Order: sequence, then C-alpha cells, then structure tokens
Amino acid sequence: MGNAKKPNTIRTKLLIVFGIGVFSLTACLSHKNGPSDTHKPELFITYLFTAETIFEKIEINQNRLSYTYFEDSNNKCSRWFYQYPCWTEKDLKKKEAILANSDINDLISLILQTKFMELANIYSNAPPEQRSYPYIVKVKLQEMTREVIYQSFKNDQSMPEAMEKLIEMLYKLVKREFK
Repeated sequence: MGNAKKPNTIRTKLLIVFGIGVFSLTACLSHKNGPSDTHKPELFITYLFTAETIFEKIEINQNRLSYTYFEDSNNKCSRWFYQYPCWTEKDLKKKEAILANSDINDLISLILQTKFMELANIYSNAPPEQRSYPYIVKVKLQEMTREVIYQSFKNDQSMPEAMEKLIEMLYKLVKREFK
C-alpha cells in the first residue's frame, strides 16, 4: 500500500511543475508580444463648455468618443439676451464613435508631454461679481485624476497651453469623426 501512493505523489508533483511551466511560458509570451487590449492604459476625458447659447461636451471613455452639443437649427437663441441657457436637455444632440488605438495613444502622449496632470485646478482672475464662462476639462489617466477649470472673461489671462492643446485635439477628433 505504501508503494501505491508514491506514483500518485510523483504524478501530482509532475502535474504541478508542468502547470507552473505552462503558466510561466504563457505569461512570458504575452509580455513579449506586448500588452493585450485588456491591459491598455485607462483613459477618461471630459470637456465641457456651456453658455447661454452654447452647450458642448466631448467625452473619451477608453476608446469611445461622445460629442453632445446644442445646435440652434430653429434660431431659438438668435436674439437671446437672458443670462441663462436658451437650450434645454431635450435640445441637445449626441453622436458617438469608436477611436483607433493610435488616437488614444496620441491623447495620452499629449497629456504627458504638456504636463496637463500638473496644472492647477482653477485659472481665473475674475472677481466674484464678474461674469465668466468656465471651460472644464477632467482627465483620468490610470490612477491619476485632474480637473482643470479655466474661467474666461473679458481681459482675463489666457488659457493654460496644456489645456488649450488638449481641447484642440478633442475638437479635431470630433471634426474628423462627425463632420
């Protein structure tokens, strides 16, 4: 009976060693061939600008591009002078597209090269009673998150270059995909 257990023990040990070897080989091969789609860097971007006659929101959720906007096709806002939006949520339109990996890589490169994640949270010299229009960009790249608000008003400082370049790139993607 003591001899009958030895082959099973050896067989079990061989199966464990074989399993570890296959696991290690699989891990090495997947690392050698580069990261799989499931290991892409996590990227979320939201850009928002609203005013009385404008609504524009551009979102990147991994590789999905969403563009939500107000289009005044009925001239609803042509003579609007009130200090609140002429549009409602029902007036907003939304378009979506899937971006190429190269687009996502370009966005990540821009964010890193311009040091967007190091910007201050708020840029404004507006006194509290001064009317201003906020441009808001929120970026989540892996574990890092940064929300930057630039409040625009007459004679204000210019928008931070890193923020301006990111917004320009987002609009280029929207234009390419939807117009």
